Amino acid sequence: MPTLRARTAETLLAVARPYLAVHLGVLGLKIRRAPFPRDAVVATVPGPAAARLLVVGDLAASGYGVLLHGMAFPAQLAGAWSSRTGRGCSWQTIADPLMTVRRAAHHPDLRRSAEGVDAVVVALGVPDVLQLTSGDDVEGSVARLVARVRAAAGRDVPVLLAGVPPMTKFQGLPPAASRLIGSQMRRVDDALRRVAAQHDGVDFVAFPPWSVDGTLRRAFSFRAMHRGWALGVAARLELPLTGPGPEPTPGVVPQAEQVAKEAAVPPDATGASLTLAA
Repeated sequence: MPTLRARTAETLLAVARPYLAVHLGVLGLKIRRAPFPRDAVVATVPGPAAARLLVVGDLAASGYGVLLHGMAFPAQLAGAWSSRTGRGCSWQTIADPLMTVRRAAHHPDLRRSAEGVDAVVVALGVPDVLQLTSGDDVEGSVARLVARVRAAAGRDVPVLLAGVPPMTKFQGLPPAASRLIGSQMRRVDDALRRVAAQHDGVDFVAFPPWSVDGTLRRAFSFRAMHRGWALGVAARLELPLTGPGPEPTPGVVPQAEQVAKEAAVPPDATGASLTLAA
């Protein structure tokens, strides 16, 4: 027989689900109006001992909020990692602004895209927060995704699971909505941590510290968000190299800690003043 706590949780979820469904619908409308990269895709950073990355994700992996591919999360990640290691990098993406972890885990191109890659970065979670996907479902889908990419790329290929960005800080939200979304963000992140704990070579990296004030809410820069997240992930991305490698470039971790200061800039064509949810 369900406990009082379980019944209370079920009631709260039943009330919250249609509320967050409205947020998801508004996000879909914003996505249709939002800037996305318009230039030709360049997915290579020249350099020796080049690594091949696969990025699977939703909004950031799609380049939401910026007009140039070089400003989006995948290119920023490759550039930051190359700067830190002195190695070249190429990448490909499986991305959709509304991609859920379940869709990603069953994506028809996942196995083919993972063949021959040296590492996989997974940046999912925003749609699952708004859909109230359960922690168990997130965990199961991400575990399946890991299994599928490793079946194609090799059982030891590193997989880095990126935490959910701070959705509640991108704009002013009513306290009840902020608590609800924040609770679901923690639930998704906890599920990602469990997957990382259960698999060798799978790691979790939380979104870097993000200081938000009224100025940032009025003039939020997605360009800075993509860069800050990429720097934080690049600092944790470790790939093996056979034989002597090039000299690394230090300083990526301090950059990741400081990059949030660049977010409070006037909105422009590449740093649009947009919100992530209604």
